[in-house]
Amino acid sequence: MFEILLFLLVLGILVTVGLWAKKTFGCCCHECGSRMTAWRKLDREQQSEILSYFRSFEDRLPDTNRILVCGNCHTLYDDFSGESQSLDGDERSICKICNSPGVWYMGPLVNSGELPGFQKENRLFVDRVECLRCERNPSGDHDCVTCNTQVKVFGCRHCFTVYSWMSVHEGSFQFLVPLSDKAVLKKSIDVNWGIQEI
Repeated sequence: MFEILLFLLVLGILVTVGLWAKKTFGCCCHECGSRMTAWRKLDREQQSEILSYFRSFEDRLPDTNRILVCGNCHTLYDDFSGESQSLDGDERSICKICNSPGVWYMGPLVNSGELPGFQKENRLFVDRVECLRCERNPSGDHDCVTCNTQVKVFGCRHCFTVYSWMSVHEGSFQFLVPLSDKAVLKKSIDVNWGIQEI
């Protein structure tokens, strides 16, 4: 009994220290490697631009406590992003349509034979997005990281939603935008306690 209590106490301390360290030091941007800035440290103009995107394009108000922004490349990691979902800054995101973990590069999906499902669900984008007709035979994630495709998309293998990093209305931030007319969930429910799966 004493060992269990001691284990729980040590676990609680480690989690608390980890959360404090993440909040204090943050994690690095997965696009350029620069340190990210928390929402509370952004100026009002930046906060207003970010909220405008979420109201206009996703019809929701994000959990601003979980927004991180790269000051260098202006990539914005929102409350569905792995950076806010896990202590280690997991770069996979949670789907904004079906809440499934593992929104990621198309490479593993091409290699596993799941691409026809994405092509069927995203007919309007097949001609415009090379990832949806990829013939490079990627062996996994890393082939996509180095790919020079102009419009590079990420995919959710559960609902076949595709996403692209883009700025909107000539704004300064890059958002992970769902290329879908399906309604976006109002908030992320992290069903895996921050553990991302593929």
